[in-house]
Amino acid sequence: MTEYSPNACLALGRIADEISAGGPSGHEFLVELGYRVAGIPRGWQAWAVLATGGRSRIRGHGFRAELFDGTGGQARHFAGTARAVTLLGEGATLWISAKVRRDSEDSPDGQLTRLAVDFAAALLDGSLPAHESGDWIRDHLCA
Repeated sequence: MTEYSPNACLALGRIADEISAGGPSGHEFLVELGYRVAGIPRGWQAWAVLATGGRSRIRGHGFRAELFDGTGGQARHFAGTARAVTLLGEGATLWISAKVRRDSEDSPDGQLTRLAVDFAAALLDGSLPAHESGDWIRDHLCA
């Protein structure tokens, strides 16, 4: 079911807070975020859904101007890209964004992709504890 929110960015941060309350590892957090926000299954089916772009479970705006692409799907884009890092790694995720999706680095989607990859990498290496993820989202993504 898709949730329509006037501020999808704040909704994304709230969902991150909810997930992190359970004390997940960085990997577990990203899998759950991808599921709740972008509809990406938790198991092996994630590959197929990632290939089709997932689906927006939160639609709306509220992202910084430089990250806004004129659609209501930026929460899905961020969560799906972060989830992709758990399967593909940082380099392959960035390559797919640039070469397959054709998102230039300075476009709103390219900038959001870079932030999602940095976010995922920090969660996976432990430099960003999951319990700080909601604040990270609000500080780095939200208008």
